[in-house]
Amino acid sequence: MASHQLSRVLPYPCRPLFDLVLDIERYPEFVPGYAAARVLRREDATLTVEQHIGLGPASFRFRSRADFLAHEHIFIRALDGPFRRFEVSWRFVSQEGGCRVTVETLYQPNRLLAPLLHGVMDAFGARLLDAFARRAAQCA
Repeated sequence: MASHQLSRVLPYPCRPLFDLVLDIERYPEFVPGYAAARVLRREDATLTVEQHIGLGPASFRFRSRADFLAHEHIFIRALDGPFRRFEVSWRFVSQEGGCRVTVETLYQPNRLLAPLLHGVMDAFGARLLDAFARRAAQCA
């Protein structure tokens, strides 16, 4: 199992950053590797999403569940796919100068795909946060 955590203060209010991260269907527009994302079900504070991602030579589809506490936290976990475990946790904390955004990824690929996915997943969190920072700047 591997995990990575990154944190950065972005010069924007937390609410639009939270909304940007929760708008999963738009990820293919700006997140590298995302081919498709579709919300299958919306509940009170939960989304069930189908995603298609290509990372380097690996391409896979999976369903995930995103549970959220408005404007503070989004917790995403894979329900199926090439991972035994895959989780992404986003936290948004207001502070002077903007919003501290923290993204933590935790993953454990299937045994067959482990050699392939470990290399591409190591850089996933950094690319993810960079993509959202660029998109926030475009939307500001």
